[in-house]
Amino acid sequence: MTGLILEIQQASLDASVPIENLLRRVKLAAAKLRLEQLESWVDNELNGYSDRLPEYRKVHGQAAAWNTYNGWVPIVGNPKLMEIISTANIGQPIAGLSDLVKKEKSGGEIHLPMRAELVSRLNDIFDHPTPRIVIKVPRGAIIGILDAVRNRVLEWSIEMERQGVLGEGMTFNTIEREAARNAMNTYNIGTIGNFAGNMGSDNTSGNISLRSNDVSDVKLLIDQINAEVPKLMECGAGKDLPVLVDAMNIEIQSQQPDTQKMQGLVGDMRAALSGAAGNMLATGALSILSQISKILG
Repeated sequence: MTGLILEIQQASLDASVPIENLLRRVKLAAAKLRLEQLESWVDNELNGYSDRLPEYRKVHGQAAAWNTYNGWVPIVGNPKLMEIISTANIGQPIAGLSDLVKKEKSGGEIHLPMRAELVSRLNDIFDHPTPRIVIKVPRGAIIGILDAVRNRVLEWSIEMERQGVLGEGMTFNTIEREAARNAMNTYNIGTIGNFAGNMGSDNTSGNISLRSNDVSDVKLLIDQINAEVPKLMECGAGKDLPVLVDAMNIEIQSQQPDTQKMQGLVGDMRAALSGAAGNMLATGALSILSQISKILG
């Protein structure tokens, strides 16, 4: 009788097996092997992510605004702001992504609507308000997410086989469960970090995840600068200061704020404030930026 791990391997290699069905087999194996973190990752893929996303679920596209006369028009502006708003954090259930790919068979683009609150924020920045903004993502980028999940399942099943964890039918013995748990303490699955951590979270090197308290602190500090932007501009601050502050606000409100991008924005805001050097208000703003930089690490 073929064991569950070998069945998972076979299903991973069979493109006709829907990826959600494949993941359900992994969930069954994870439950029987008592691999809670693996089971949690599968649940996130099947049901959708509510907070932090693995790196493979962040894809780049083109932000576009709806124009009554010209249809979808690409948004062009400050490069840092464009990079932030053109990154799609795709947390939808895996079955929904599969359905999107099936519906869009031409190899074209898939339009992902931007959140209403972010559209409102961007309308405050740009000269021509729009009721709708989307991120136009290539169909291939969504297929890439599906392939990433399938590949990770295959890699995991191969590692289980290396450790002698195959199962008999739908069952595993005590030795196999122990071997599986030990393997999960050290096995690394691509860019989503160690299985012993929060599987599916963003654990890429150089990008430290912010705690909720840190996010709140940064938001309060940047709001203080935002309130004084008009006066800072009168004192000689650079014209790009408002856009940089807005870009920071947009990033801090994202599902997974990127600390590297935020550190870059802090540096750019410091440069924008150089024109107001010596002014007490600018000195206070620079002090706040230093506090934000320390929080970001």
